[in-house]
Amino acid sequence: MCEIFLSGDPIRFERKSRSMRIDGHVTSVCLEGIFWELLGHIAEEQNLKLSKFVSELYREALIQNGEVTNLSSVLRVACINYLNHNAASQLPQERLLQAGG
Repeated sequence: MCEIFLSGDPIRFERKSRSMRIDGHVTSVCLEGIFWELLGHIAEEQNLKLSKFVSELYREALIQNGEVTNLSSVLRVACINYLNHNAASQLPQERLLQAGG
């Protein structure tokens, strides 16, 4: 298990702060590099700039929870949910390949 951590690029584990405007307010968000990479990828898939995508995630969390007390956590969980969703959507395909289909 430790090899997963040790084999990663150290820059992906470093925390980076970014300032962005969310609903007209400038805020700073601190995340590890790997989360910024993934959020950038997801935003690109959605044809959105990263700041617009983060704003939309913020609004969704606000609608669902009534408040957002930790935007960094919301963004990390959104990344994990994205990865889980993609992994789940690929399972049937993998099963077909394993079954020779």
